[in-house]
Amino acid sequence: MKPLKIFFKITKTGNGKFLATKNEVNNLIVDLINRNPSQSSSALREIAIKELNSSPPAQQVLKTNENFFIDRVTDIEVVITYLPQEKTLSEQFYTQWRYVQISAPYRLVQYLDETRIVVYSEKTKVLHTIKLDKTVTVIVDEV
Repeated sequence: MKPLKIFFKITKTGNGKFLATKNEVNNLIVDLINRNPSQSSSALREIAIKELNSSPPAQQVLKTNENFFIDRVTDIEVVITYLPQEKTLSEQFYTQWRYVQISAPYRLVQYLDETRIVVYSEKTKVLHTIKLDKTVTVIVDEV
């Protein structure tokens, strides 16, 4: 019997104001708003989605994950809300984003329980115990 090849699908979400922070995705969106100050919220949203999908620096940020090697990013969504009644510039834009990371392949070794599995990484040649939660799901490669 051949070992089962699996991937992890990791959903990342976040939100922020029009401020530079530790969150690099928020900083990419803030920088985009700064470069296009006269655009409407809907135009900024379209520009943000296009840039996050195609810009190499943005892709590098989106592929960052502390627990997994990420092969690709899909389903990028951005919402930018403009609040003109707010007095300070940092309060005038509220951003929200979501994207899905697809990990490099792993080999399933063992299910420990509903929330933990043991996998083998071809990249590191090491066994890893992975804790599953609502943001991490397992995808089986049926090839």
